[in-house]
Amino acid sequence: MLSQPLELERFIRTNPKSDLEVLPIIDILVIVVFFGIFSSPFVVPKGVVIDFEVNESLVSGINVTAVLTVKRDNMLLFEGQNLKLNQFEEKAREYLKGKESAVLLLRLDPDIKMDTFFQISGEAKKAGFSKVHVAGEKEVIDLPTFQ
Repeated sequence: MLSQPLELERFIRTNPKSDLEVLPIIDILVIVVFFGIFSSPFVVPKGVVIDFEVNESLVSGINVTAVLTVKRDNMLLFEGQNLKLNQFEEKAREYLKGKESAVLLLRLDPDIKMDTFFQISGEAKKAGFSKVHVAGEKEVIDLPTFQ
């Protein structure tokens, strides 16, 4: 045979290996993970924590037309009325008849979600408030519930 003088038969495989190749599988998995991470729609929100010490000099310059208190269970207390979020715009319009450049002071419970805050701000704008001031509470607001 032609390969015998150089002993090349040791380089020729007659039986193919039946082992599973691991390296190509790892390559494919790494590529899938990179595409999964970089094409995912999740967003890590960045926020800023602001902690003001509320004192009389901080709030004395605010000319407030109405006060809205929001508890953790999305109960709204607006000028002595216990409301739900979908009722707020209508009641605020009634309250603001004849008033111009009205300012709303929001007292928020610490557990209020940002979605709720933005929703209330949008409803306040629709109702006719020109500005919204936010007052956060460090502890849960303990308000009586009205039956």
